[in-house]
Amino acid sequence: MKFGFGARLLAAAMLSLAIGGADAARANEPGPEARDIVLSPRQTAFVRQAEAELGRLHTLKSRFLQATSNGDVSEGTVYLSRPGRLRVEYDPPVPVLVVADGYYFTFVDTKLQQMSYLDFDATPAGLLLQKKVDLSGPSARVKAVKEFPGIVEISVVSRKDPTVGMLTLVFTKTPFALGQWRVTDAQGIVTTVTLQNPETGLRLSESLFARPTPP
Repeated sequence: MKFGFGARLLAAAMLSLAIGGADAARANEPGPEARDIVLSPRQTAFVRQAEAELGRLHTLKSRFLQATSNGDVSEGTVYLSRPGRLRVEYDPPVPVLVVADGYYFTFVDTKLQQMSYLDFDATPAGLLLQKKVDLSGPSARVKAVKEFPGIVEISVVSRKDPTVGMLTLVFTKTPFALGQWRVTDAQGIVTTVTLQNPETGLRLSESLFARPTPP
């Protein structure tokens, strides 16, 4: 199955991370674009700091604002329980629900009454939901680390198929925390998700992450 649900769903999957779904089978031999870049000691330190910060993130609940470069804007609520579990609820009129239960990502279109699935281990979508976060491990590699006043941006792509998209994580420096992420899909559409008033360390109900039943 090709993970082509568009930028709306790419961002929804929190690390929208399906930047290398079933299309990964196309890239049996890595090309030049798949080679690791050389990071400076400062850039390497930022990557390690990001991995440590994400590794400490066990539960999260947050409102979010999502905007795409083609003009679409939507809002919703995201719930995260690491390892493995995620729920993204869009506010009406967007009829989309995304749930990760540690095994599969389930995408529900409540208007069309359709469901789609993506294997958890078949995509870097599970990257930030794993028990140990590794931004340059077997599934993903760092493509760029950029430093700006007050923020650090770390961009990652799929090792198996870096051409299908890129995920950029945006961290504030003080305190060092994830505040935003961007997904650039294969068509060049950029989807930006900004967290609003995130709460961490909450006790979240297991029912939030139960796999949805077919419509």
